[in-house]
Amino acid sequence: MPGLARRSLLAAPLLIAPATGRAAARAIPPFPLWIGRTALLRGEAGAARLLLAEDGTGLMSVRLLFLCYALPVRSWRVEEDGMSVVYSRVSALDSSRLIHGEAHILHAENQLLLIEAARHLATFEGFAEAGLARSCG
Repeated sequence: MPGLARRSLLAAPLLIAPATGRAAARAIPPFPLWIGRTALLRGEAGAARLLLAEDGTGLMSVRLLFLCYALPVRSWRVEEDGMSVVYSRVSALDSSRLIHGEAHILHAENQLLLIEAARHLATFEGFAEAGLARSCG
């Protein structure tokens, strides 16, 4: 019995972590702090990863149906306030087509507003290393 109690005690943080992670939303840092890091985003359509590279390009990975697409971001520009970015990326359905979009950090709602063909809200889940931008994980 002492072994079972010790295992239960060791597993308790793992059981509590998912609940506390959802309850306490992370504050979204301004876009200049995103450069060189993969932002983990979760929206109503699923998960996405966004990497803004220092050279003004980047990568956006999205899941469309059951496939993961790593889409090149051809260009991006952070607005003066640091809370908005405009970008162009390759379309998931037609690689010769560019999609122009913008993203805005909504501090009051602690969400990210992505505007392309439609408006989408996303939750910021933190950063990962730059190399993880190619997967939908």
